[in-house]
Amino acid sequence: MYIVELINAMNQTEAPAQINSAAAPVKKARIAWVDIAKAIGILAVVLGHAYPHKDALYEVTYWWHMPLFFFIGGFFLKPLPHTWQAVRRFFQRKVWPLYRDYLVAGAIIITINYFTEHRTVAYSLDYFRRLLYGGTVLNGYTSAFWFVTVYLLAQIGVVALISYVKPQWLQWLVVIALFIMGTSYDNAQQLFGFPLPGNADVTLMAMFYMYVGYRLFPLLKRIVASPVWLGASLLGAAGFAWAHYADKIDQVVYMKSHNVTDGLFAATVPILFVLVVIGIAYQLGETNLSHQLQWLGKQSMIIMFSHKAVFYILEKMSITNWAILALFGVMIPITGVILYRLSRRMLQSSLNLTV
Repeated sequence: MYIVELINAMNQTEAPAQINSAAAPVKKARIAWVDIAKAIGILAVVLGHAYPHKDALYEVTYWWHMPLFFFIGGFFLKPLPHTWQAVRRFFQRKVWPLYRDYLVAGAIIITINYFTEHRTVAYSLDYFRRLLYGGTVLNGYTSAFWFVTVYLLAQIGVVALISYVKPQWLQWLVVIALFIMGTSYDNAQQLFGFPLPGNADVTLMAMFYMYVGYRLFPLLKRIVASPVWLGASLLGAAGFAWAHYADKIDQVVYMKSHNVTDGLFAATVPILFVLVVIGIAYQLGETNLSHQLQWLGKQSMIIMFSHKAVFYILEKMSITNWAILALFGVMIPITGVILYRLSRRMLQSSLNLTV
């Protein structure tokens, strides 16, 4: 099942491992702190969607939890060779699998919505239309799906940039200019009179975060273990969080709705918080919780796809406490993953016994 076996760009947190022989196939070893950072990010997303108060805690969380995923998405991007075969492989291996999972997950959730909300066939067919259109027209069960189309468009844009624009200074100039353009207006609905397909205008912001991740990843691998670096970034992030809590500043960064108070703030402070999360992820990777958090990070997309549907179903059962919603929003998807994999192993074992 595609939705469970998510193998896509968001889960490519791998680096070459040492091998004993030049003739042996190159194996990949996952980088623990990358998966753990995704685990922190998806927990923040679920908590942010469950939390009912739009207070300072809520707004500070939104400063960084979505930029984090775009930032990490830039870690393993590579320039493409200038051949059509390379472009085709990129779309086959990097773009299509995630978009396929988006469509499959959306179809499953729309079907669930049809039965749980007693929708008409016409409504559900229109829901499929909105799934294909993507972006802000998606709400309710699929409101978190905007991330996937923006992620894919940003990935395509950044790969094209690093492949076909050679001077690094010009690459920076392009992503900065796009970010300025993308934060210079309120939203596409106001500017064009209609929302763009797949939240395409939000891609202008996402490309910046992804490109910064692409460029900073080699540096982060060298300094991520430094407590001085973590302490400095944590101190800076805490200062901004306190200033917001104390009403010294009033900033919001809501990517889906394209609600950004200040472009300069959105280009800098979210990255500062992302660096804190990465530093904390590295430290957690040195604890006994490392393997569990890594595994959770690998399930980030299945949780992203399904947690809002879990919320709506629980709310129909009169379960409205935000902490309980958040807990089940994480536990139910990963329980589904575990049960699916166990059943598949049992089936495989039974097939092997009959051979």
